[in-house]
Amino acid sequence: MQSVDPHRSHSHHRPLLFRKVSDEGVLISFLCLLDLITTLYWVSQGQAREGNPVLAFYLDQGSVPFIAVKLFMFVPSVIMAEWYRPRNPVLITRAMRWVCVGYVFIYVAGVFSHQGRVLEFYRKLLVG
Repeated sequence: MQSVDPHRSHSHHRPLLFRKVSDEGVLISFLCLLDLITTLYWVSQGQAREGNPVLAFYLDQGSVPFIAVKLFMFVPSVIMAEWYRPRNPVLITRAMRWVCVGYVFIYVAGVFSHQGRVLEFYRKLLVG
């Protein structure tokens, strides 16, 4: 006779690696990676500068330190939120949604602060 673990069906008892990542976690990761890639591209083209002074310091050290610090700033936070989400899904889901809203706001403000150079990039990308 095989024993059945009664907790197996509850997602908060499953190891973190076997849980489905929330849509909010995916969106936060996408936004952060989009920010990372576009920052590296626009800075290399002279179209922008890094607005975060901590990240600007590491970008001055090179792409690899910048990428490492950028990843270190968001990946552990997303992992921790995903780990805690089954324990308090309402709080974590709302918090992650607000993080998405805030990140989009800051990203868009950063894009607009570069006097249209970045907007021209998007226009060419989308329109041709």
